[in-house]
Amino acid sequence: MDAGVPPGLAGRGFLVSAALAAGATRGVLRGPSYAKPFVGVRSVAQPETRLERAAAFAPLLRPWQCFGGATALAILGLPVPWRLDGHGDLEVLAPKGRSKPERPGVRVRRLAEPHLDMWEVEGMRVASAPLAWALMGARCTPHELVVLGDAVVSGAENYPDRRLPGPLASIAELHEVVARWGRRAGAEALRQALPRIRRRVESPRETDMRLLIVDAGMPEPEVQAKVYDPTTGRLLGRADLMHRHAGVVEEYEGKGHRDEGQWDRDIQKYRDFERIGLHVVRATNRDFVPTPDRWLAELAAVLRRRTP
Repeated sequence: MDAGVPPGLAGRGFLVSAALAAGATRGVLRGPSYAKPFVGVRSVAQPETRLERAAAFAPLLRPWQCFGGATALAILGLPVPWRLDGHGDLEVLAPKGRSKPERPGVRVRRLAEPHLDMWEVEGMRVASAPLAWALMGARCTPHELVVLGDAVVSGAENYPDRRLPGPLASIAELHEVVARWGRRAGAEALRQALPRIRRRVESPRETDMRLLIVDAGMPEPEVQAKVYDPTTGRLLGRADLMHRHAGVVEEYEGKGHRDEGQWDRDIQKYRDFERIGLHVVRATNRDFVPTPDRWLAELAAVLRRRTP
């Protein structure tokens, strides 16, 4: 690393002009010591992921510009739909009538300035969570928008990959952004998704499970339902999903459950649930790929058998 580049600049993408002002030499900045992800920018390593590329590009953003689209989701740590989860172009928002970045690998969306609500996350300007959600309306299905909306309004500290403590917005704030969206692209999908968003969800797959269950014609389960011992009143744990009327619990075994301590706690929780008469239906990712039909059929049979 060139001694002329302070550590604060070397940690992410930095402007060549800022490095020169800090004492770096042009020779080193032109040489192989640094990656050149964008014209006028250097970084210690070549950025690979969408998040790394956004961090490298961030110094080029003007004060009235911010990241949007799937780039904003990556910065916020919100679930990007798998079909959009390639590297792709960086996505930038700019207000109508003001300059926009003209760079290869960067797509710009214009938005009226009153709607351009920005946050700053780790030095990167990004669309606020409600705006980031609304912007995906034209590219996502209502199901995907519910998954994303659940992630935005969840207060769970352990929501996978989210990079800010939640909730990032309330359901009321999502209603407000939809009301302001008018007839813009994606408005109808946003309106369809909004009534199905629930608080307290702890992972994208929990949302998938809930929506698949309802869309298969079964009653909507409770989300993160508290289960108490009917004899002692002791809290036995929370169920990912629960059909309380039938005494059926649905649990998704994601990668967070593979930790040895969590695995032990899960086994004890399931034993406690079964001891008080609950039936636990567990699922892994293999139950949903390529199709959840078999798992849903088995759950439907359990619910029919146990429904009073």
